[in-house]
Amino acid sequence: MKQSVFIPVMGKDFEIYYFNKKYYSEDRLRKYNESAEEFSQLETLFRLHSHDVYEFLVFLGGECEFFCEGKTYFLKRGDVVVIPPYAVHEANVKDINQYERIILTVSGHIMADFASSSPTLKENMINQKTQGSFVLHLHTKNFQEVTSLFHDLIKRIKNDNENLSFTFHYILFQALQIIFHPESSMANLSSKDQLDQRFSAILDYIETHLTEPDLSLEKVSNHFHLNKYYFSHYFKKNMNLPFYRYVSLKRLSFSVTLIKQNQYSIETIAMKCGFPDYSSFYRLFKKEYNLSPKNLQKEYKN
Repeated sequence: MKQSVFIPVMGKDFEIYYFNKKYYSEDRLRKYNESAEEFSQLETLFRLHSHDVYEFLVFLGGECEFFCEGKTYFLKRGDVVVIPPYAVHEANVKDINQYERIILTVSGHIMADFASSSPTLKENMINQKTQGSFVLHLHTKNFQEVTSLFHDLIKRIKNDNENLSFTFHYILFQALQIIFHPESSMANLSSKDQLDQRFSAILDYIETHLTEPDLSLEKVSNHFHLNKYYFSHYFKKNMNLPFYRYVSLKRLSFSVTLIKQNQYSIETIAMKCGFPDYSSFYRLFKKEYNLSPKNLQKEYKN
């Protein structure tokens, strides 16, 4: 079974990456993208992982089967994948040399700022979430506008115009307005994308009760009147992860966000994230991220 990984985005309000067979990253772009080291380790992006930020994958070419929270999509040029924070996802690519895409990560507070400054954008973001699809297929004209804005943004960053933060944010804001506008796209639905209503309800239940220490396979299976052995198989088949692994990954992702905020002790964070005790939290954290939670806290303090 593929291991999952969490990739925390460091520092920046947003980071942008352009990948194709000729170009992965240039020094100037890597200088801006403080998480470039993690993104340069491409193998981590092709197994189940999550982020504490919004991620947008603009698909430009190649063959890619994209999995996100129990749904599978066969991407085609013009697709934009909208991945919310903590969503477990992976890309299965047939030929990495033909896989071309732009990846954008945006912090939650910038997304909130954009939404608060534009009621229309906020309404469109909510509407997109209720559609039940993580992939939007932009109409040709809208797709060209978005890619043009992102290439302009990349060009400005490569030219070391880091002092133009307002310009960067304005270009990003324009692109997100197009992506989320309902008239710009249609939902990308494939035959494998139809997530059954019961499993969708199960994921919603887990999300609602995630930080409760008594959230267990038996509790969830009983709530949905399912045999726990059947439920265990059913969940793993749909999510590509065992139930406890999925819950643990979600909780650990949430703990990283709290660590970055630097408002609570590590022990308090463990309790707030639903772990039964600090020792189990420490053990799982160290195994997942290959460093201790306190060492990560020190990095953010520094």
